[in-house]
Amino acid sequence: MKNRIDTFADLIAPVGEKEFFAKYHDKKPLHIPAPKPDKLDDVMNWSTLSAILNMTAIWSPSNLRLFLDTEAIPAEKYCRPAIDRNHQQTMQPDAEKVKSWLRRGASIVANDIDTLTPGLISAAEALENRLGAKVQSNLYCSWQTHQAFPTHFDTHEVFALHVAGEKVWRIYEGRLENPVANDAFMNVEEDFNEQHRGKLLEEVTLRPGDVLYIPRGQYHDALASSEGCIHLSFGVTHVIGIDVMTLLFEHSLADPAIRSNIPLKGTGAAELRAWVEDLVDRVSKIGKSEAFREAIPPLHADFRYNRGGIDLPGDALEHNGNDLFEVSAKSLKIVRQNGKVLLESTKGQVPIPDDVVDPVSWIVDTGRFSNNEFAAAFPKLDSTSRKKLIRDLSSMRVIAPV
Repeated sequence: MKNRIDTFADLIAPVGEKEFFAKYHDKKPLHIPAPKPDKLDDVMNWSTLSAILNMTAIWSPSNLRLFLDTEAIPAEKYCRPAIDRNHQQTMQPDAEKVKSWLRRGASIVANDIDTLTPGLISAAEALENRLGAKVQSNLYCSWQTHQAFPTHFDTHEVFALHVAGEKVWRIYEGRLENPVANDAFMNVEEDFNEQHRGKLLEEVTLRPGDVLYIPRGQYHDALASSEGCIHLSFGVTHVIGIDVMTLLFEHSLADPAIRSNIPLKGTGAAELRAWVEDLVDRVSKIGKSEAFREAIPPLHADFRYNRGGIDLPGDALEHNGNDLFEVSAKSLKIVRQNGKVLLESTKGQVPIPDDVVDPVSWIVDTGRFSNNEFAAAFPKLDSTSRKKLIRDLSSMRVIAPV
C-alpha cells in the first residue's frame, strides 16, 4: 500500500533506528522532516478524518472534545441528547454545532482513535512492536493562531505525526524526571508548569509528513500557523517499576505470613520491628525467586493493546497447515539499494521491513509453499507474525491462495 507505515523504521525514516536509540530515545527531542509530504497519508488525511468524525455513534463528550484558546467548550454547547449503541441515554456531537465552533477557530481533540482505520492500526502497532510498550493515539485538528493547550508535559513519550497544515512547536529546557499518570503529576497548577518549563530550547515548524519525538516529562506547547492543521499524538507508555512492583504484590499474596495482621496497637517496638523485617525479607525472597523473574518477560510481552485481527472472508474459511500459497507475479524480485531491501515488480518498489527480509525473500524464491513449509523454514517466527505476513502479502497481491 502506498506510504504505509508498517515498521518503526518506516515511521522515523530517514533517521535510522541505531541513531535514534543512541542519541534521542528518552534523552532529547527530535524533529524528523519528511522526505516527502505524503509520507503519512495512509495514516491520516482530511477525507479519513471526515469519515471517522461522521461515525456519529462512536463519539461522546469524553472522546471528542472541542477547545477554543486553551479553554474546553462545554459538552452541551456542541452535543445533543441521543441514544447510544447500548440503548442508553447519552450526549453525542451535533454536526451543525461542531461546524459552528470550528468556524470560530475551535480545535477538535479526538481521543483513542488508534483502532479506527487500518492506517492508524498499522502505525500504532509499528510503535508497539519496536518499543515493547502500550501505544494510544489522539488526533488534534486546529486553526490559525488558536492554541488548544497551554505549556505542559506528558506522562508518556510522544510521537507527533503531522499530516496537514503547519504548526509551530515550542520545546522548553525543563523536563520532569519520570512523571506518571497519577494525581501528583496529572493535576498540577499552571503556575507549577510556568516555574518548571525553563527557557525555550527550540522552536520547530511541523509540515505534512514530519514527525516530532518528545521524551516523557519534556515541557512543550504548540500553535497552529496555517488554516487547518492535523496532527496525531501517539503516546507511548512503557512497563515501569510500579508495574513490576504490582506483579510482586500479586506473587506475595500466596504467602500467609504476608497476609497476616500487623501486631496489635501497643505492642512493643521490638516486636513490631521484627514483624516488618520479616515482611521485607519475605518480599525480597519472592522478588529474587526464579518464578518471579520468569513472570516479568510475559508481563512485558503482553503490555500492548489488542486491535482487531479479523480479516474476512479468509478468516472465516477453514485453514490448516497444508494450505497452499503461490507468488502472484513472476516478475517479483528482491533488490538492494542504498542499504535498503526492496520488493520490486513491474509496478514499482516497496521497502521490506528489516525483520521480515528473510521470510519475504524465501517466499519469492520458493514461489509456491504451504503453511507447514513456511513454519518449518522459519521456526523462530511465531505463529502470529507468520499469519500477519501472509495476510499483508495477500492484501498487497504478492501471493494468493492456490
